[in-house]
Amino acid sequence: MASGEPEVQIIDGLPLIDSATKLKEEGNDCIKRKEYSKAVTAYENGIAMLDKADGKPMLRVEVEAMVALKAVLYCNMAQSLLSQELYRRAAEAASWCLSFDSDNTKALHRRSLALEQTRSYGPALQDVLALQRLGGGGVSLESLQARADSLREKKEAEEKEQQEMEDDRADDPIGMAMVHTKERFDEVVQKYDLKDGEAAGELADWLVSGEWNITPKRVAQRWNMEEEDAAVFLKWIQAGLDFKIRNAENQGVAQTIAPSLDV
Repeated sequence: MASGEPEVQIIDGLPLIDSATKLKEEGNDCIKRKEYSKAVTAYENGIAMLDKADGKPMLRVEVEAMVALKAVLYCNMAQSLLSQELYRRAAEAASWCLSFDSDNTKALHRRSLALEQTRSYGPALQDVLALQRLGGGGVSLESLQARADSLREKKEAEEKEQQEMEDDRADDPIGMAMVHTKERFDEVVQKYDLKDGEAAGELADWLVSGEWNITPKRVAQRWNMEEEDAAVFLKWIQAGLDFKIRNAENQGVAQTIAPSLDV
């Protein structure tokens, strides 16, 4: 090292690794107790602990240990999110795992399951095919072949359905857009068990009052939804209110122009 240059200080990453490992074990214990939300929090805290070392000089062996541990934390988080049926977040967590460990068979399997539930049949199929090339991990090759065949059928059926919808949309673009929004709204209602209608009524009251700046983020926080689902929920309720307003306005116009009768 040239005279006068500051010496690079190598930080000790072992305390961070130890803390993150304890958080991983805490998360694993939560999964055994089926406390999946707490498990996700533990894994997230473990990842945040390891993130403290980002950009800092460390021994190569400690860097490699951190990368491997991050992959495990994200993979376990994906399983916890799957168990909560939070499929988009599960797929994202599995993708993060694969960014650190591209051949992680558990992450590929979990992401394929999550993607299938979000109707992303093409990407789900690609993950199954990757699993087959890697020997299946803990999944039998017969089971993987059956899933691959099923996903191909679903992919082809969805592509056919999409083509038919595009043809219909060309004839009635507004109507088909509303149909699609209603379908997604029904999925959200089912997913978050909102069938009693109280949430929809409360949100409608919010919108009518004008006292709140209603955003998908606010809706997601209020009903503990994923923000994408909250946007769908909000869009459909707003569309219903807009329809009522237009209908009332049209009735008012009709009454105004209706001929009066002498009695």
